[in-house]
Amino acid sequence: MPLAVPTCCVCNKVKGADTEIKRCSGCAERFYCGEYLLISTFLTITTLISNHRTLQLPGKECQASDWKLHRRVCGVKPVGPTWYDKHRKCQDRSLHEGRLDLITWANEKEGTGWGNVSADESDDMRKKFEEEFGGDEEKLYDYWPQAFRWTCCGTSADMDWGCDHHGSGSRPCTCDFCRGGEALPINIYKEDTATRYGLKLQRGPDPRSRR
Repeated sequence: MPLAVPTCCVCNKVKGADTEIKRCSGCAERFYCGEYLLISTFLTITTLISNHRTLQLPGKECQASDWKLHRRVCGVKPVGPTWYDKHRKCQDRSLHEGRLDLITWANEKEGTGWGNVSADESDDMRKKFEEEFGGDEEKLYDYWPQAFRWTCCGTSADMDWGCDHHGSGSRPCTCDFCRGGEALPINIYKEDTATRYGLKLQRGPDPRSRR
């Protein structure tokens, strides 16, 4: 089964014999090509500003060019409300308790790229995000919610029927498998999708959900 291919979110290079792809160690959500570059948590493209915390972030050129937008969310854990809190509630009244991540990686099996669109449209989607929406994730969500995934259950943001966390949430999982006392089938659990990529998800069953 083909696996999701780590892809530089700037130049779209994929991992190969002559290309190394690294995660941003500040947030582990962006992928860049190149070698590690020491920079501080907060920096501009030209200036390093000490904040008593130095991170290793990959991709000297690609990471630097992306930092103007990425710095807004890199390594930042929301203390107060976030723009996507209003989207947490599902149709079955369960709540998404994770982050809403922008999908910036490619998935070979699905043929998708940046923004979870077809690979040949990913450059245009990224350009729209940067230029038309000014890097505003909420505007991108309103335009194309499929560009995001919930980290609590690996579900696309446009799917709001329920949060199938299978035991990791503060409330019982509402999925049929957990309610029936069954673990998620292995073929579903190991499904290769862009929305599940890189997440360590529970398989269940959630003992609190048993009918």
